[in-house]
Amino acid sequence: MYLRSCFVRYFHKKTRLPELDFTKPMSERLKKVSTNEPVHSNDQSLLKLSLRGQCLFGLYPIELALKTKRRQFYRLFLSKTSQENRPIIENIQHLAKQISLPIQYTDTLTLDRLAFDRPHQGACLDCSPLPVENIDQAEMKTDSNRIFLDLCLVKTHDPMNLGAILRTAHFFGVDRILLTRGTCQPSPVASKASSGAMELMSIYTCRDLPTYLKQLQEQHNVAFVCGTHKGTIPLRTLRLDQIKARLAEKNLQRILILIGNEHEGIPDEIVKECHYNVCIQANKRSEISSLNASVACALLLYHISAQMNE
Repeated sequence: MYLRSCFVRYFHKKTRLPELDFTKPMSERLKKVSTNEPVHSNDQSLLKLSLRGQCLFGLYPIELALKTKRRQFYRLFLSKTSQENRPIIENIQHLAKQISLPIQYTDTLTLDRLAFDRPHQGACLDCSPLPVENIDQAEMKTDSNRIFLDLCLVKTHDPMNLGAILRTAHFFGVDRILLTRGTCQPSPVASKASSGAMELMSIYTCRDLPTYLKQLQEQHNVAFVCGTHKGTIPLRTLRLDQIKARLAEKNLQRILILIGNEHEGIPDEIVKECHYNVCIQANKRSEISSLNASVACALLLYHISAQMNE
């Protein structure tokens, strides 16, 4: 009975904790506000702040979100001490005025609270989440003069990794991003880590990856390339002309690259469906067996996209 009551008390205390990222340093004043410690009267304004949507933070994510207009916008928060003559801030203000978006100039502590002490660069945006559709509802584009490049992320849990991958994917011309079940959502943290590239990408969810792969296989013009640490094909030997030759009868239209997370990788049943299982070979003296998922993805995308541009 005593053990049960202890558990209940501990459980309730846990549920009252705020959803914070404790891997990042927090200001002492913000710690008091977030953990319900006594605060000075000057800090009470932080507790009265509420958002209609989610808080997008950082200059480039906000600028690109306002440019693409894929979200709904409610209010723009800018620092009172921000440098007005900075071109990007002037452009953000101009974009906000074009759509009659309310602008509120506030102090740094309020921005810290809105962004959960993340590096907001003096700007936060109250907006709706980025719309994400199911891949089953997406139209499959075709073009006889080009090869489309898709990237599928299998259970990528870390939003920082997701953001880095999205930035790389946009840089190398990826057409569509597929997020499987278990992959983190395109959050403000991921958008900041992508330097705003997330706002430019076509992102879809894929709830049933095995079924989707079978549907693509029936078209006979899509090549599947997965990257795993147990891959049988060294990345440096993978040639685009060989992939084209393999699907010469149907004319290669699309390449789907699959990247797993750093701990579990890609399930074996998915790997078996892939035409190419690629690995990135380490130095013989290396005591580390694998790369960060975003780094491995960058190497794989560069290797393939460089051949597509030849």
